[in-house]
Amino acid sequence: MPPLGIVILVVLIDLIGFSVVMPLLAPFAEQYGFREWQIGLLFSAYPFCQFLSAPVLGRLSDHYGRRPLLVVSQAGSTISFLLLGLSRDFRVMLLARMLDGVSGGNILVAQAYVADVTPTEDRARGLGLIGMAFGLGFVLGPLLGGLLVSLPVAEAWRLRLPFLVAAAFSTTAWILVLARLPESLPRDQRLRHRAQTLSRRGLVDAVSLPGVGRLLVLAFLSVLAFAALEGTLSLFLRRRLGWDATLAAFAFTGLGLLSAVAQGGLIRWLVPRFGEPRLIITGLCSAACGFAALALATHPGHLLSALPLVALGQGILSPSIAGLLSRMTPPREQGAVFGTLSSASTLARMISYATANLLLGRLSTAAPYWFGFAVYLAALTVAARSMLPGSRSIADEALEEVKPSEASLRAPHELS
Repeated sequence: MPPLGIVILVVLIDLIGFSVVMPLLAPFAEQYGFREWQIGLLFSAYPFCQFLSAPVLGRLSDHYGRRPLLVVSQAGSTISFLLLGLSRDFRVMLLARMLDGVSGGNILVAQAYVADVTPTEDRARGLGLIGMAFGLGFVLGPLLGGLLVSLPVAEAWRLRLPFLVAAAFSTTAWILVLARLPESLPRDQRLRHRAQTLSRRGLVDAVSLPGVGRLLVLAFLSVLAFAALEGTLSLFLRRRLGWDATLAAFAFTGLGLLSAVAQGGLIRWLVPRFGEPRLIITGLCSAACGFAALALATHPGHLLSALPLVALGQGILSPSIAGLLSRMTPPREQGAVFGTLSSASTLARMISYATANLLLGRLSTAAPYWFGFAVYLAALTVAARSMLPGSRSIADEALEEVKPSEASLRAPHELS
């Protein structure tokens, strides 16, 4: 297998392991009596540490090569899943989530590896394969998690098993990197590169570009809203509808599948016909209505209307923002702007996971979804003021009547 195929397979295996755990972490923590604020911290620890570690891992990979950093980070993921699966102590589990977040910064290293081994003209296709691995991982992982917790094993191990399987996936990825993946960055080139990092100056430069600042705000708000569902859906389904961890995992599978259909299929047909600004407005409206329907849901049948609205809305919204952002950003600023976009999305998740779980514990099961609904409305206000006919549009500031680019068709993973 060529190096590009190996690194894509490593990312896929890693994402399956991560997403196996995603719908089961809250029920697992609740089983040991953790409070909602503790569950929120367990969710927030990952994006917080990923936010801090990604630029550091990127910089270290520029100095020491991609392969050593991938080897170390995969080992960190394996250890973190083992700690989660074998511990009942909140502090140990929090440490495990922090370790997993630090290791999760290896996605940036994997992207750098792809850029190293692909010619310039094929780089978009290579990075698009990473996006495909993200989408596939977030469908297969929850499905596998749901199947695992439905196995006839002892109750004490039923929710632990997916964490141990995730550790096995990470171990497999680690072995692949160690045994089959060659170094992509020649020694004589390692000191010439510098990873993009989030700095005050870089942030100011990025948001000062015409229209870019408002798009970054939209991206931040959309992830802030959507992450409220990611961090609370399992507990919501358990407390509101009486669903167990197996059904919650299958709900995540359906959500991921619909989102993948929107990002991988519908968006290719919709963007050339309607353009990104209209799709951003439509996606925000759809997701907001879905969150309101979730907040009001009292019967499993209500999910059949609520979850598709959320999945399709966010699935259309994310690549539309990323595509329009790419079209409006000068080539020399693409790295800085998308680095800021990635950091803003990670920060939004960190805030949302903690806030949504606090709202669920202190107010009601519906509170996180009314919070998400309100954030989507705020984003819709920002978008409407700059994108609706008769307003000073974002596109007017930089690109008058520019044809939608292929960037919007190949960057769905930037804002999942």
